[in-house]
Parts: sequence; structure tokens; C-alpha cells
Amino acid sequence: MFNEFQLKMLNKEASSAKNKPSNIIEHLHLKKGMVVGDIGSGGGYFACEFSRKVGVEGHVYAVDLNRKSLEYIARNLEKKEIRNVKTVLAQPQEVELPEQFDLFFLRNVFHHLTEPEEYFKSLKRFLKDDGRIAIIDYEKRKFSFTGLFGHYTPLTVLLDIMERAGFYPFKQHDFLQDQLFVIFAKKGD
Repeated sequence: MFNEFQLKMLNKEASSAKNKPSNIIEHLHLKKGMVVGDIGSGGGYFACEFSRKVGVEGHVYAVDLNRKSLEYIARNLEKKEIRNVKTVLAQPQEVELPEQFDLFFLRNVFHHLTEPEEYFKSLKRFLKDDGRIAIIDYEKRKFSFTGLFGHYTPLTVLLDIMERAGFYPFKQHDFLQDQLFVIFAKKGD
């Protein structure tokens, strides 16, 4: 998985102005007291930013498969004296979480899921009725790393999988270059 240098680079890339992190956060409409899950949190950049938005009344969970990522995040949280973020070691196809969530956030993670429909069906039980799932992933570009190595998700595939998992596209944003950004809500039963 990732070493410390790579995790620093992930945070640098996530915080780069060209990737519009402040716009992303603004469009998530985070509020004080919310419970947010940063799934595939990598170096923890967004988990730390979310912690400021949800305040001391809220909780953020940095969820990752990589124990080294979570250790790196925990060290940074301690240095920054951030107390409302907890780390959670996930399993490849399932997450066990301690409470109900207002938002799950996945940035450049969807294309790594081997069984995304089942994963989101499992995740759904931790999402409040009015909760949302925000997914950002690469779009296919022929002559790029993401295109050549399959690190992307076509919008039609994303919409189809999420629909089968029990979600509908609540809002779609188009301000990210070469990436899709869709926020999903639970379908009524």
C-alpha cells in the first residue's frame, strides 16, 4: 500500500487548488454536529477538513483498508490536536461503523471497489434516512494514467450500480476537470 511519502503526496494532491477542494467541501453542505465518513481516506486531508466543518459536536470517521494510512492520519490528528476524527480499519467488501451517518464521501475510490453494488448495499444500513453519499471519481481519458490503467468510472456505470444498490442521483456537479462528482440519496422503500 502507501508509505509516508506517498500519503503526503496524496494530501498535497487533494489540497491542490487545481483539484478545487474548497469547492468540493462547499458543495457537500456540511453543518455543525454532522457525522461524516471519509471512505478510502488515504492521507486524511478531507477528514481533517471535514472535522472543522462539523465542529466538536460532530464526528468524522477516516475509513481505510490500509493500516499505515490510518496510523499516518492518527499521528497528524494528534499533532493538529483534532479530537473529533476517529480512524476505522475497513475490510475489502464491508465496513463496521459505530453510528448512523449524515454523509459518506468517496474520492477516487469507487473504481477500486471489486463489488460496488454489494458494498453500497452494506453501507446503506449506516446511512440516516436523509443521508447522502458523495462520489468523486475519474472519467475516462484515453491518453492518461487513469485511462490506460482503468482508474476511472463511466457515469452510466456509476448511476446503474448505485441505482441497483438503492440510491438515486440527488445532485450532480460539473466543476471538476476530468472527474465526475455525484451526490446520491436513498431511494424510498
